[in-house]
Formats: sequence, structure tokens, C-alpha cells
Amino acid sequence: MKRNSIFAKQDLRLQGRIAIRPVHYGKASFATTLFLLLFTNLNAQTKALETNSVTSGLAISTSPTQKLESVIGEISGVQITGGTRKLLSGHSRTSHSPGVVSDIAVSTQSVLEGEISLWWTHKGRDGNVGQASSFDVKIASVPITYSNYASVQSVLSVTALSPGTTSQRTISNLPPGQMYYLSMRTKDSANLFGRISQNATFYTVAIPPDPISSLQIQTSSAGLINLSWNVTGDDGNTGNLNPGYFRIDYSTDAGHSFANTTYAAQISTTASSGSAQYYSVSNLLGNATYYATVYIGDEVTIYSGLSQIAQILTQAYPPSLSSFSSISTGSFTVNFSANNLSGTEYYVQASSVTDYSVAVSSGWTSSALINFTGLTPKTTYYVKAKARNFSSIETIYASIGSIFLPAVSGTYKPGTPLASASISGSNLTLSWQPVTMDIMGNSINIKEYKIYMTTGVGGSSTFITSVSSSVFSYTETLSGTKWYFVKAKDIYNNESDSSLWLKNIDASAKSVSNDNNAFVDIPKSVNSILISQQIIPFITRNADDEVGNTVSSYKLYFKDSQNNMIYNQNFPNNVTLTLPLKKQGVGAGSLNPKIVYSPHDYAVFYNNGVEEVKLGGSVDSENGNISVVTAKTGSFKVKQVLRAQSFTITQTVPKKIFTPNGDGVWDEFHIIFENPAGLPVSGAKVFSLDGAEIGTLRQGTYNSEASLMWDGRNKEGDVANSGIYIYQFKAGDKYCNGTMVLAK
Repeated sequence: MKRNSIFAKQDLRLQGRIAIRPVHYGKASFATTLFLLLFTNLNAQTKALETNSVTSGLAISTSPTQKLESVIGEISGVQITGGTRKLLSGHSRTSHSPGVVSDIAVSTQSVLEGEISLWWTHKGRDGNVGQASSFDVKIASVPITYSNYASVQSVLSVTALSPGTTSQRTISNLPPGQMYYLSMRTKDSANLFGRISQNATFYTVAIPPDPISSLQIQTSSAGLINLSWNVTGDDGNTGNLNPGYFRIDYSTDAGHSFANTTYAAQISTTASSGSAQYYSVSNLLGNATYYATVYIGDEVTIYSGLSQIAQILTQAYPPSLSSFSSISTGSFTVNFSANNLSGTEYYVQASSVTDYSVAVSSGWTSSALINFTGLTPKTTYYVKAKARNFSSIETIYASIGSIFLPAVSGTYKPGTPLASASISGSNLTLSWQPVTMDIMGNSINIKEYKIYMTTGVGGSSTFITSVSSSVFSYTETLSGTKWYFVKAKDIYNNESDSSLWLKNIDASAKSVSNDNNAFVDIPKSVNSILISQQIIPFITRNADDEVGNTVSSYKLYFKDSQNNMIYNQNFPNNVTLTLPLKKQGVGAGSLNPKIVYSPHDYAVFYNNGVEEVKLGGSVDSENGNISVVTAKTGSFKVKQVLRAQSFTITQTVPKKIFTPNGDGVWDEFHIIFENPAGLPVSGAKVFSLDGAEIGTLRQGTYNSEASLMWDGRNKEGDVANSGIYIYQFKAGDKYCNGTMVLAK
């Protein structure tokens, strides 16, 4: 077949150069300018020009005559000769063009993840003739062309064999699960390349992890399931997950369609093959059968097939209060709820004592509404309940709440007994005065006095015995450290508040707050004076004041035998007030570390009606409270504030002027200080401006451990003259002084 040249032979000798220019072939137009070949002083070293495209498809042959030849077969027709140098047609008998591989075969069968098997038939130096040098193999994620060939890195260079020989190679470490393009070029011994082969396309193999066969499921509390399993592998059951994924799916539907594309939770992880893994799911429906499975995904995010499906019946939730209803003098109805499957059974108890030693019960029932009857009027009833699942696994009791049944119309609870204690030998004797009036001042008939015992604040109270209304003492053998208190009960079953707690070790007394978190320790001598005055101290929480940096707030006050509150009366001597260091209902969870309270971050403040006085106090980090020794009554707060790190006078009350006239207003001058190192305080004196000693500072009543006071009296016991006075005392080696003004 006649070849038509696309080049017109033109001998353009310009200073020894030959120019070859493009012309048209038939109707085809080659719009691209091929090149201008500068052909000067050719020599034997100019031997290798890589074929990239039709625009650079010429090279110098290795023949003795050093012919300029086409290596891609695009030039045909006449020869250009010049001495012994010739420009020959690329398909002439003497042409040099390495063959193009035309039978590339790629397989991903029977290979590992990210591997391929490559087959091809060797070509020759000149088409299918002659021994080529090597084959260059390139792989890319885009088609390989002449324009990007140089930028694609070679993955394999194979020494050429005889034309017609078939070879196979395995190529590894390709990212799995992706599409690739593979191309080859033949190279001869002169480093001349043939044309780029056609691209072979393929996807690398991605081997999914094997399904889990070790899935286990357990439950340890209400609405909770714990899953555990062993990792199979990244590829089947081998290889580590790095990274990897777990997909967890669960349902209460026995017919749930499990698939690795649907899941309730996904976790990114790294894990070794065979390692144990765990996952917990909480807040599930109680007393319900759950079906669960786990899928494993590798770094290609190919997931395993379905593992075995584990199932378990969750534990039930104990109920919580919805409401109390139908409340009367002797009955009430409790309504409760729980996140349990319908049909779950509950057991409810109601008791007038917190330890439920005497209680009425509902029995097991699936009803969420229980009515209790035949109860005692004017009584607080505590309610607790538990649940069980269909496997009869019971929850612990949960407190539902408490309800106070109203008194019989027109009756009120008795007044609080005035009680004291005495110790004789190995016996403790409690004594109290008869209760003759209710809290409204009405005469009443007492049915009995009830004796209770407790081991301390925060502990449960135990009912010991009752004595008749004509008995006003009770004796018990000393044993351990215990506290006792008395309640009066009238003929209508109205029960009084607790008397002071009385300690069996030293007969001291304790007044405990209404929330059982704060208390006042009262020496026996002070309690004796209070009984003689027919008054009882009470301490009550002021929750409304617990805002900002105020962590607790309480009011300390007296009531008389007719339940009247007594104002502006302090204790006859010092007592110890102990307050909590946290807001009620706020604290560390069961999984959190124990709170440690710093002694430098909390202080007690006292409101004297004009301003808040910083009293300081001793922090008990172990029990989470703070104490001050004081004789004051009124409002006390615990605030989170910075405390002084060394001896410091923090406040004087009043600030300068006091009036010791006996009217109860600013009758004393108080100096309040912080003494964190416990330095000895000595030489507390009062001087006139001319240096004369006038009087002595004595222990203060705000905080007797950290305050001094002057009542305005001189050494003779008379009120000093009006004027400016100097106070001075020594704390350790440090002298402290200041001025105060006495006015009459």
C-alpha cells in the first residue's frame, strides 16, 4: 500500500541547518506545529531521544550512519539525505521503533488486599523483532497519556525477554478498593521508548474483616447493656485495625433487619487482631429484651458481614414519684412511673420511720397507682419502691418521697420536750419536762413519749421504746457513742418535733437542722441554763439565700415552750456551730473522685442586722463542713472566698464608734481576725491616747477562737469616759493595734 508523506521535502540550507515543516495530509489538518529541528554537528553521543508524542517522534539511530528515524511510525515517504546522514521513514526497512505491548492482562483474583497480577507478551526492539531492553510499567488513578506520562512514577521495570514470551508479575501495596489505570512502554538498549500501550483498568481488592463470632452481652443495672467481643482482623481474621471502626446496632424488635449500613453508634479506633473490646449502651427501656450485633470496618471502610446476634433482658428501673393524691388524715395514694416495659411489677412500702422497721406494703403488682389506708394522722410517711423484670431480678429500693398526713381537724402537734441527760456509773438517764400544750398554746393530752437513738448526724434514727404520759425519764446502759432524743405524742397521734439530741458520753446536747446537715453542739452547762429559761434552740436552712458564692445558709434561733420564736437573745455561753460546705443537691457523682475542701477557700459569715461579719471558721475537709465557736444567734452563711494565709485583722464591729449603754445596740467593740497558723494571742489591752492602760480585751462572742472584744469598761468595772482609745495585742511576735471611739 502506497504511503503518502505528511511532510514536503524542502532542502532549506540556512547556515548548515535543515528545517522540517508540517503540511496537510488529505482533509486532515494538523493544527499543532511539530517542531523546528536544529540539525547541526550530529555525533555518536546524540543517541537517545524519548518518544513523547507525534510532535517529538524522531531520534538518532545507533547505526554507523546515524540515521534520524521515526520511532512512532508517523513519518513515511521519501528520505532526506545529507552525506552519510539520512532522514528515513519510520516504517522503512531500516526503521528502529520498539514494539507496543497490546495484550496487557490484569487480575485481582487469588491475591492479597491491594495486590494485582500482571501478564503481558514481550515485544521486540523493532516491533516484534529483536531483543528489547526493558519494560516500564506505570499505574495511576487517572488515564496515562503522553502529557502526564513523565509525572507518573514507575511502579515496575522489567528486563525484556525474547519477543513473544509471556511474563507475569505481582504488584503490591496499592491502596485497596480503588480504580486504577496501567500502561507499559518498551525500551531498547539505546534508551529509546516505543509508544504508550493502551491503558488497562482495574479495581484493587479490598478484603473486609471477618464477622465477629465472639459477641457477648450482659446487663448490670437498669436499662444498661454491656457488649464485649474480640477483633477478628483488618483483612479477614488477620491484620490490625489502624484505623478501624465498630458499628453497633441494637433493637427490641425480634424481627429487626440487621445490616452493616444501618447502626445506632459508630466508633473510630485502633485495635489489634484478637484484642478484647467493650461497649456499653445506657438509658434503654427497662425489662425489655434487646437484640444487638457489632460490625467491624477497616481503613477502607469496608465492613464485615453480620455477626451472631446477642440478646438479653434488661434490668428494670425502680419507680420514681409522679404524685401523691387522695391525701386524708389516715390514707394517701402514691402515683409513680418508670421507663420499663408494660407489665413490669412493683413492690411499694410506706412507713412512719425512716428505717422501715414498721411498714405497710402493696405486694407485687403491675399497677403504678397504690392506695394506703389505716394510717396515723399528723404523721410523715416515707415511701420506697422496687421493681423486678420478667426474670424476677429485683432492683434495690428507691425512695419515692414522703407525705405528711393532716391532723384531725382543729388539732396541732405537741410542743417540743425540754430534755437533758445525766450520767451515773454505766447508765445514761434522759429526763424531760411534761408537755402540756401544743404549738399553738392550746392545752393537750399526751398519750406517750417516744425515745429514739441515732449514731450521729446523717445516720438513721432508731425507735427504741415508748413510755406513758406520766413517765418523764428513761435510763439505758452506756454502749458506744450514741445520741438520744424524745418526742411527745398526743391522743390524736400528733407527734412533736425532736427534743435536743443528748450524747451518752458527756451528756452534751445537739440541735440538728431541719435538713439534717447542720448542727449546734451545746455543752451540758449551757443546756441546763436554756432549760431553766424554758427555751429550745433550733436551726433551719435558708435555701433562698444559697446563691452566688454562698454555698449554705442557716438561721439559728430560740423558741419557748409555746412555740414562740425569741428574737435578739444569744446563748449564755459559747456553742459550736457546724455548717455544710456544699449546696444541697449538688455534689460529686458516684464515678467522680471525692471532693476535697480547702481550708483556705471557705468562711462563715454572720449577719448582725447591719452588715455581714466574716467569722472565718475551721474547715473539716474529710466531712465537708466548717465550724465556728460562737454565742450568737441569727443568720449564718458559708461562702466560698479566699482566706488569709497569715494572721490578719479582717474586720471590726462596729467599724469605729460603739455605745456601751446596755440597749443591745453596739454595746461592745469586736476585733475579728484570721489566725491560720494558730499563733498565740496575748497582751490584749486598751489604752488611752496618752498611753495609760484603761482595760482588757477579752474573748469575743462572734467567733471566740478568732475575735476579741471590749465592753467599754475600765479596770474598775465602770464604763470608761467617751473618747478615742487604742487597742493593742500580740499575735505570735507581731503587734496589732488600732483605734476605736467610745460614745455615751
